[in-house]
Amino acid sequence: MSLKAFIYRHRLAGKRVIATLSRVLPPAAGRRLRALAERVAFSLTPQYQGDTLPPIFHYWTGRYLTPDVQRLGIGSPEEFYFTRIVEQARQAGGTVRVLSVGSGAASMEITLAERLQSAGVDAHIVCLDFNPGLMRTAAAAAAARGLSRLIAFDIRDCNRPFDLALQDVIIVNQFFHHVTELEIFCTSLRASLASGGVLLTSDIIGRNGHRLWPDVDAEVQRLWAALPPEKRFDRYFGSVQQHYRSMDHAAYSNEGVRAQDIVRCLLAEFDFELFLSFAGAIMPFIERRVGFNFDPGLAQDRELIDRVQAVDAAALAAGRYPAVNMIAALRHKGTVSRPTHVPVSPERHAELTRQQLARVSGDGA
Repeated sequence: MSLKAFIYRHRLAGKRVIATLSRVLPPAAGRRLRALAERVAFSLTPQYQGDTLPPIFHYWTGRYLTPDVQRLGIGSPEEFYFTRIVEQARQAGGTVRVLSVGSGAASMEITLAERLQSAGVDAHIVCLDFNPGLMRTAAAAAAARGLSRLIAFDIRDCNRPFDLALQDVIIVNQFFHHVTELEIFCTSLRASLASGGVLLTSDIIGRNGHRLWPDVDAEVQRLWAALPPEKRFDRYFGSVQQHYRSMDHAAYSNEGVRAQDIVRCLLAEFDFELFLSFAGAIMPFIERRVGFNFDPGLAQDRELIDRVQAVDAAALAAGRYPAVNMIAALRHKGTVSRPTHVPVSPERHAELTRQQLARVSGDGA
């Protein structure tokens, strides 16, 4: 067995050790340990995490999420980025400068560069990431596909200030929720964005560590209690669970470390041109831990997910609790004239987050 395979197979034990050490080490040492754990994790896990999701997740996205985003002119995050870059290129009238932050092995960015080249768009992409190994892998992949002139790679810790000025498009794809110094990061993004530029993101904006908010947890537990035992099998624990157990993934890495602060920090630096937020109580039922219990080929399983989705969508629309995901486009303050917010505004999302934080404090959690 290779070292990578051994570490991956025993990752649960490793997570518990890191979480324990993080509680007893000095804060700075704990942060360094979690950052190191995350670097190792991204070197071991698949680049496209979507490939490891259960079939029921794709049923849910196809039936519910895809129609919603298509009504806003979004086919997928990748298509969203491509379309907006093309729009910015038309406005720029020359080379469009694209910065992708937290790019990892840059599979998405390399594919994006190829598509832009095929479409005749004069674009130059710079990828930023703190992981030297992934950056080397990305540079080799780009060179092998003849893209070295179009895409460059910069090793950088985005928790420290940076200024890569006059970027026409900045992409932050599933990376905000890994950043500890969000205020510094958002200020750096503002400094790097051209006056007419756009910041594009798809990210997770729920509770830190991807735990459930109190009102979301109450809904999940109610729905969980009605499931037959075979549908309550949790792959994380390898057993049937009487109650759904919300895990703090930020205890052993920077996964979701400050997810609940993302929208608030962005509001301090930018205006949202587009803010689509979605999914809350549905997520535990369609993700990796539990989602494999549901077969989209079975009518009863589809109907169960449909019921959970209906409850969740109604709660989100009514503002009972904040969503955990967003797709967004942002611009410099004072430059957005006709914003699109679905189903709530980013300001309302931030307020709902504050309300849930008050509940957490009140419960002593």
